[in-house]
Amino acid sequence: MNSWMARAVSVVVVAVTVAACSGPRPVAGGSDSTAPRGDGERGVPALDPAGWTDTVYQTLTAMISDSAGQGKKAVFDFDNTTQARDVGEAVLARVQETAAIDPATLSPAMYPPFAAADGAQMEITRGVYDYYEGVLDSGGDADPFREYSSLPMPATVFTGRTVGDFVAQTRAVYDGGSGATDLDSGRFSTVLGAGRPFIYPQMADLYGNLRSHGYDVWIVSAGIGWAVRWMVQNALNPAIVAKYGKQAALPLDHVVAVTTLMKERSTGRLVSDYQLTHQTPDAAYINLDPARLSDLEVLALPDGLTSWRGGKSGAIDNIISRGELFLAAGDSVGDVEMLSRASNRLVISRMNKPDLAAAFAEEIGKAPEATWMLQPTVNTAPVGFLPTKCAMATRTASDPEVAAKADKSLAVLDGTGRLGSFSAC
Repeated sequence: MNSWMARAVSVVVVAVTVAACSGPRPVAGGSDSTAPRGDGERGVPALDPAGWTDTVYQTLTAMISDSAGQGKKAVFDFDNTTQARDVGEAVLARVQETAAIDPATLSPAMYPPFAAADGAQMEITRGVYDYYEGVLDSGGDADPFREYSSLPMPATVFTGRTVGDFVAQTRAVYDGGSGATDLDSGRFSTVLGAGRPFIYPQMADLYGNLRSHGYDVWIVSAGIGWAVRWMVQNALNPAIVAKYGKQAALPLDHVVAVTTLMKERSTGRLVSDYQLTHQTPDAAYINLDPARLSDLEVLALPDGLTSWRGGKSGAIDNIISRGELFLAAGDSVGDVEMLSRASNRLVISRMNKPDLAAAFAEEIGKAPEATWMLQPTVNTAPVGFLPTKCAMATRTASDPEVAAKADKSLAVLDGTGRLGSFSAC
């Protein structure tokens, strides 16, 4: 880890996690007006260049400066964009590893047996994480949208339990930010088979810089909303606050993600995340108050608001803006509809995923007029942002499989002409 921001993610967060809070507590009601205003002349710290390609860094700093103080909207994906790895997958993996939920108690109507991609019979009793992986792989090339069928599963396996139970598992898989040690060690910390999540230091820095320059920053994620909000409160915001101050922390009602309907045990009424964050804001829910979360039972019924693939654009329309976004950031084909809403498009390019490189090369070809910023990274091991192809070669040299995948991605993305300084060591 090469910057103090990385230390803020892995060290400062530990203390804040113990306190179970971070940053300012948003009050009930809209918080757009709380977006801080600022620019370089008013003492906003500079974005740290460590890890970024020179091309992406220069583009980001110039565009942030040019439109500062206007309240323009920036929208980020979360898993593998804002943070390394997928927190929902890690929750499922921990549930299976610790037997926190007996899969035999889960309804076969919700989780029916099926023939997996390898022909073997897949049943929920094999484990919730294994079943989830089986659903992900079942579509193959025949159905590129199949993987999205599994997205609510990290929440629905908690049916009959509380949101507080879910959040407790999120806290456990984050483990005080221990996954961030992989930035220095080169290891791949896992929970069962899922990567242990942590916030990319560069992304925490970018959020804080945007907020401090007066941008209205949001997260629109296909991850589970309670996990994403917990990670913002206990991992992202502490790193932002350490450098930029409390006023730069992301409001917790600026998280739009996947949830189920909930039942309020004390009253028996049904409530939704949208209702409790935007329609009739509930500060205790927004701030993940333990007593409030223990009263909210997770249901199998899906929330009416979706935030994956084209649903991300719909969520933006319904909650954030129907106009053009200033900036959108993502890492996968699940983000392409959201990215298309912005003139400035930041792609966290997972070089260990050549299929994603090919997909984004195609997207760039469809919209050559957009400002595409490709920031290479690896999300497994050796994890982290990659400033140049020489740095990539050095860091992946110890793992021939990752190195081969990274070289394949490089060959594809080089052809787009959008890698800029990354291609020159």
